[in-house]
Amino acid sequence: MAGAPLLTVDGISKSFRGLRAVANVSFVVEEGTIVGLIGPNGAGKTTCFNMIAGVYRPDSGEVRLRDTLLNGLRPDQICRAGVARTFQLVKPFKDMTVEENVVVGALCNMDSVAEARAASGAILDRLGLRSKRYQRAS
Repeated sequence: MAGAPLLTVDGISKSFRGLRAVANVSFVVEEGTIVGLIGPNGAGKTTCFNMIAGVYRPDSGEVRLRDTLLNGLRPDQICRAGVARTFQLVKPFKDMTVEENVVVGALCNMDSVAEARAASGAILDRLGLRSKRYQRAS
């Protein structure tokens, strides 16, 4: 069941040295829905995600999370606001434990390492990984 607009991408465009990578892309992700962005290699999908996540600032258009304008915010600020991205190649910190890796991820929304460590137990439980928490991520 669709809800209120959660993420609104309105007419974003991006060029790199005269090459138009993304031209006037608009879409809405409503609360409670999943939206896919598909296209061939070179179509601008990654550039769109990078504009949403704050890696690139759109040359034109807006990205909003609910009523908050994300344009111009740093990636860490956008992540704290609630927009996070993952990459195709998952690369945990292999010399750290599974729990330490989760703590690093939790720091995005926590103010201290102690707070992130306290939250990591619930995250590991939800993922069924508590028994592996002291294993090296490698």
